[in-house]
Amino acid sequence: MAANGGAHEEQLGKEREVQRHYWLEHTPDKPTVETMMLDSKAGEIDKLERPEVLGLLGSVKGKRVLELGAGIGRFTGELCAAGASHVIALDFMEASIIENRRLNGHYQNCEFRVGDVTELDLPEGSCDVIFTNWLLMYLGDKEVQDLANSMLRWVSPGGVVFFRESCFRQSGDKPRKDNPTHYRNPREYFRIYDTAAAVEPSGQHSHFELCFCKCIDTYVRVKRNQNQICWKWIKHVHGDTPRGAAPGFRHFLDTVQYTDAGVQQYEAIYGDGYISCGGRAVTQSLAASLELQPGQRLLDVGCGTGGAADD
Repeated sequence: MAANGGAHEEQLGKEREVQRHYWLEHTPDKPTVETMMLDSKAGEIDKLERPEVLGLLGSVKGKRVLELGAGIGRFTGELCAAGASHVIALDFMEASIIENRRLNGHYQNCEFRVGDVTELDLPEGSCDVIFTNWLLMYLGDKEVQDLANSMLRWVSPGGVVFFRESCFRQSGDKPRKDNPTHYRNPREYFRIYDTAAAVEPSGQHSHFELCFCKCIDTYVRVKRNQNQICWKWIKHVHGDTPRGAAPGFRHFLDTVQYTDAGVQQYEAIYGDGYISCGGRAVTQSLAASLELQPGQRLLDVGCGTGGAADD
């Protein structure tokens, strides 16, 4: 047992070292939006997606905010200016935090820290909002699970955990010699956060309830990329006994109906990207009949894997 534990700790240590080396390679002495986002269109995307992401997060006025993987502060200043009572901006790259402090150090409600999130220790219920943008994909599976449980302890009852990740594949177009990023299937994040559990100081049990999960529209418009996905979870305290199994219907869809093999079978019948009858021709016909105008907002109920999104 001790030998297995030692091997596990060694593996975690290797993961952190690989990620540190990766970001040391991509973080110059004075990092920029381009070096942080690893994309030639970073400036354009940043201007569009920042208000979108913050709009999805919701109001932080009067809230204690913990920003993990804060980088150079793309979101730090916005969180401070939005009226958060206190913001802790943490990143494990010192050069990034130095630049963040240079850009946002005039905010009196902000605290800047250099540190690795896997080593972070905070009091229970010490923040109301936990915000991360492109962090979990730089952690191993066990590290994400441990962090989810820690987040559940750190955030207050009714508090929010918001994270955004690149899923399935790389999104930025900057060439990389080696890329240790974990481009997970979104269902992995559902599994991890659905099963996160904690016991409150009162003895009651707590868990996360999903508020929403959606792709970042900016990436769909600018890069035709639906793999930039965000989640918003709410902490619920539910009683003296553990909640039990993860939500049944979503678990069924993820593990039975819409597995990779299941989706491939649907696509073989209905066309690439489609999991229901009709395919692209029918979808284009329906879209034309809607007579949509530029700038209109559309709710696609039962969107499946998003085959109709482009049309």
